[in-house]
Amino acid sequence: MNTTEVRIADLKAHLSEYVRAAQGGDEIIVKDRDTPVAKLGPIVDMKWPFRIIPARRRVRGTHEMRSVRLRSLKPRDVEKALQEVREERVDRWLNLNEFTSTRR
Repeated sequence: MNTTEVRIADLKAHLSEYVRAAQGGDEIIVKDRDTPVAKLGPIVDMKWPFRIIPARRRVRGTHEMRSVRLRSLKPRDVEKALQEVREERVDRWLNLNEFTSTRR
């Protein structure tokens, strides 16, 4: 685990980079005028909310899809897929509401 000290202005300018570093296990010490005021780090005891059950047999057609990697499914892959599904639901809901509000 690496420890990095960063000033608030630099943290604001590069927040996503520091958050990714914290997700990777690094600890970020935030300073205000050379005084440490906060610490950004990984959540160590977070439990993964899903149980991944591996397929027992080959799924037809997946061997032809280059982007599908069923053997190396990682939590971030599942999270990305869930985010895409959530976005699609919100888009459909917004479009449905837009359609129904224009018909009134």
